[in-house]
Amino acid sequence: IFQERSGVILDENTKSYNELIIEFFRKELKLDFLNEKEFSHMQDVRNIINIVNILFAFSFVFLIAGFSYLAKTRKRFLLEATRKTSLIIFVITLILSIIILFDFNAAFFAFHKIIFVRNFIFPTDSILKTLYPDEFFYGLGAFYLISVVIVSFFVTIISHRLKLK
Repeated sequence: IFQERSGVILDENTKSYNELIIEFFRKELKLDFLNEKEFSHMQDVRNIINIVNILFAFSFVFLIAGFSYLAKTRKRFLLEATRKTSLIIFVITLILSIIILFDFNAAFFAFHKIIFVRNFIFPTDSILKTLYPDEFFYGLGAFYLISVVIVSFFVTIISHRLKLK
């Protein structure tokens, strides 16, 4: 199917489609094997990944600086606010996880409808659906949710310990 649509012939010496997509996320690159709608979607995905990476870096710096400040000043109300915020994030993530477990397809569709207004529905034989089936997103979602739970747990523990000192 890929060769028919794209005219791209891959052999063992050629980069795989996934490698080309990963390269596309790092730098401007035309993905000739995708149609216009698929390519537009991947551009949106790249933009979202860039925004998430910036937010992650900012959050990480803010978290480290915040804990450093809190460790020095021991401002109880800030420690309590940090602990409560972390618990709220944990609970929200847990609720979202339960909702997603009950109906992943509805949650996935709702997420895409909000984030990708123009281009998020592809036929089952599309290259993107073939490369990234639903199971890929189950795993990605599980990884994200587990990561949030772990970070929230550690932030709660650290803020609680700082409060006790």
